[in-house]
Amino acid sequence: MSEQDEDLELQALQRQLDDAFETTRPRRGFEDELWLRMQSSRPAQSRLRDAWAGFWQGIRAVPAVPAAAVAVAMVVVIGVVLVGYSGLLQPRSASTTAGGAFQGPQSNQYAGDFGRLPTPVFAGGQKTGASAGPNLTLPAATGEYLGPAQLTWTGHLDLTFTVAPVFRYHEPSTNTADQFASGLGAPLYERPQGFLGMYQTSDYTLKVRGTVQSPPSSPAYFIFSNLSMPAVEAAGAGPADLASVFLAEHSLVPQWDYTTAVDSSGDPVKVFYQREFNLQGGTSAYLVNMNGDRYGIEVDLSNNRPVLVSGMLPVSMDSANYQIISSDQAVRAALGGSQPVPVTGTPAPAVQLTQAELVYVLAPAGDHSFYEPAFMFSGTVKINGSTMTKRVLVPAVDPSQRVP
Repeated sequence: MSEQDEDLELQALQRQLDDAFETTRPRRGFEDELWLRMQSSRPAQSRLRDAWAGFWQGIRAVPAVPAAAVAVAMVVVIGVVLVGYSGLLQPRSASTTAGGAFQGPQSNQYAGDFGRLPTPVFAGGQKTGASAGPNLTLPAATGEYLGPAQLTWTGHLDLTFTVAPVFRYHEPSTNTADQFASGLGAPLYERPQGFLGMYQTSDYTLKVRGTVQSPPSSPAYFIFSNLSMPAVEAAGAGPADLASVFLAEHSLVPQWDYTTAVDSSGDPVKVFYQREFNLQGGTSAYLVNMNGDRYGIEVDLSNNRPVLVSGMLPVSMDSANYQIISSDQAVRAALGGSQPVPVTGTPAPAVQLTQAELVYVLAPAGDHSFYEPAFMFSGTVKINGSTMTKRVLVPAVDPSQRVP
């Protein structure tokens, strides 16, 4: 084959390749669509910068545009850019909730992930006076007035936040109780009514129960010591130190924040580990029962020997933020629990509420329950010459996010 024939053949092949590439060009409009996709995937800041630069380039290209028209155009462009940048024109996806029977529509971004919450039950906005701590028979605190009252507010409540976390746990099972007891080295003895399990060792009997619906009471464990329970040996240690040594020896030291308090007015001496929940800004709020008394773990000591230990059963919890009511709303709700003066008989005493704090209360809800924020108002009143404390509890979660 001559060199001329080879050149002709190469030219024919080149034409075939050109024809092939010409027939495989992208469909009509593909380049424009690809450019739009590339632009939409860029960061919003870059798109905003390019749009602004393009706007000013257009203004410079038409210098004869009147100043008034330029001003109008600037307002329109700025408005469109800001709205597009903020995403207000973007379609919103439906929010999902979790929480079983308490699912419901969300009113705003602070409606939380648990859906609508159960409302803690307080009689007329006040606490009922029933016990809700780990100790099933815990009486009202000495010096506390539980009767009706004519309430006024003379204190100051200043909130620095508008949302607070709500904590949820699923109801513990018999397996949960068995695992807890196994960690203490206590084998199962039986499952008595009202308890998840009863366990025995040579030194004590352990009982574990779940949530009590009414009056509300947290899942708890109870250690009843036998006569063989030895005293805690710690030279020079006070009651709080002795209680901490016992808890450490039995792997019962709380994993949550707490404040220690001691009641040494009688025998046994009582050591309390009052549970706290962390809030915004490094603040915290105590967990209280229906008497408004703080609780968590209690260790009763007699002659340095633990005779009874009761505490919150460890459970896994998750949390979600919920909008809370304002200070004014809380005060109005607290005063709404004031009892009217009877037509006949002795009128309810007048009580000035002077203090308020954010606390947490238990709200049972079947197979899962919640620790919800509440406002606790308090003041003093004289009854038969004795100064007593009056407490009023008000749910803190916004009513629109609670089940009526």
